[in-house]
Amino acid sequence: MNRSETARGVIYFRLWGIPVAIHPMSWVVLAILGGGFGVNDRESLVQVLCFVVAGMLALLSHEFGHALVGRKLGGGDAGIVISGLGGVTRHEHAPRSRVNYFMTVLAGPMASLLFGMLGGVALGLQLGNVEQGVQLSLLLPLPGDMVPVEAVSALQEAVWSGSLPLVMLRVYSTLFLVCFWWSVFNLLPILPLDGGRLLATLLGNNRVVCILGLVICALLGLWCICSGSWFNMMIVGYLGWLNWQFLQSSRVRQ
Repeated sequence: MNRSETARGVIYFRLWGIPVAIHPMSWVVLAILGGGFGVNDRESLVQVLCFVVAGMLALLSHEFGHALVGRKLGGGDAGIVISGLGGVTRHEHAPRSRVNYFMTVLAGPMASLLFGMLGGVALGLQLGNVEQGVQLSLLLPLPGDMVPVEAVSALQEAVWSGSLPLVMLRVYSTLFLVCFWWSVFNLLPILPLDGGRLLATLLGNNRVVCILGLVICALLGLWCICSGSWFNMMIVGYLGWLNWQFLQSSRVRQ
């Protein structure tokens, strides 16, 4: 690491022998995703900060899942870069088999889900019921009418009694939301998301996955337009453009 890189705001550290670089644009993107444009008071600012922290932890847990499992399966040394819309993990060696590659890719979203469940364990310890905390880590991200009344009542009682500060409830809820739904989104069969790479590994045909990815991006784009989610529309559009580029390049190679 040299001083010019440090001056640009890149954060470097090493964990479990794996070097990590976090570029400043990733913080900006997370703030926008968390509602940064709508900050108008202290409460909304806290909500955005919670989202940024939870989002970064989810990204790191995801990439460390790739890095640690890949290293264990013979990929050699790994390095992680968090930048822009996500992260990238690179290994020293190519996977020795399709199975190893599949497991390395799958480890990313599974690690994020596990990290969210560990947050559920922490919540459960505060509630005095670890099993309930883990259940909440999987239930709270779901629409409100799908969350059992008993679970909501337990959280309300903990907040009223003071055993669970309201700000901690917000942190937990945001962490569960990010870890759960980002993992689900990442498993969609769209390249270069993990779901697309997993399906391409199973089928051995990137072109089919690209076409499927274009169809899914089109459907998601319509949903974003109908719901007014313009920033999400930009993300979906970018993914669609990438799949179109992948498809064109595969045709050229043929």
